[in-house]
Amino acid sequence: MEIPKQNSTIANQQGAVAGGNIAGRDYYNQEPKRGLVEKLLIKLKEQYDCSEHTQTTMDELARYHTRRATDGIDGLEAKLAASGRSGYYDEAIEKKEMFAKLLERWSLYSSAQQIFVHILARAENEFTHVVYGQIPTKSPEEINALVMDRIVNPIVEECGGDLMSVNHNLVQGMVYWLAEQCFIKWHTNVVAA
Repeated sequence: MEIPKQNSTIANQQGAVAGGNIAGRDYYNQEPKRGLVEKLLIKLKEQYDCSEHTQTTMDELARYHTRRATDGIDGLEAKLAASGRSGYYDEAIEKKEMFAKLLERWSLYSSAQQIFVHILARAENEFTHVVYGQIPTKSPEEINALVMDRIVNPIVEECGGDLMSVNHNLVQGMVYWLAEQCFIKWHTNVVAA
C-alpha cells in the first residue's frame, strides 16, 4: 500500500503561538471593545496622575445628594425599621459610610463623578424596576440575593480596577447610601405621617 504524498500547501500549526487568536492561516489581533466605565477609569487615571481636580459637582451627581423622603420615612435606620430589616442596621451603616468616604474622596475628579452617576443610576433603576415590585412576595433573604445578582455583582465586575477599587461591601454600601437618600426603599404600603 502506497502512502499518498502530502500537499505542500498544508501548513502544520502544531505548537504555534501568537499574540492573539490563530484561525487557519489568518491572524486576528482585535482589541476588545471598552465599556463606558472602563473608558472613564482610564480617563480617571490620567486625571489622578496629573492632579486634575474639579471644583464643581455635575448636576446628575448632585441629584443623589438631595434627600427626598416623599413617604415620610427619612434616613437609613427608619427605612430599615419600616421594612423589618432593623437587624441589618449595624452592617448597613458601616458599609454606607465606606461608600460615602469613597464618593467624597473621588468626587474631586470629573471622570469619577461620571462613574458614580453611572453606577448610582444603574442601581436605582435596577432596584426600582426589578427588585422593588418583588418585595411583597419574597423574603428579605431572597431580596438580598436579587440585589446581589442584579446590582452588586454586575457593578463590582464593571468597576474593578487598580486605581479605584470597588468591592462587594462598597457596592452594598452604595445601595444603603441610596436608601438613606430615599432613592431606594425596602418598605411598601407605608403612608406618610
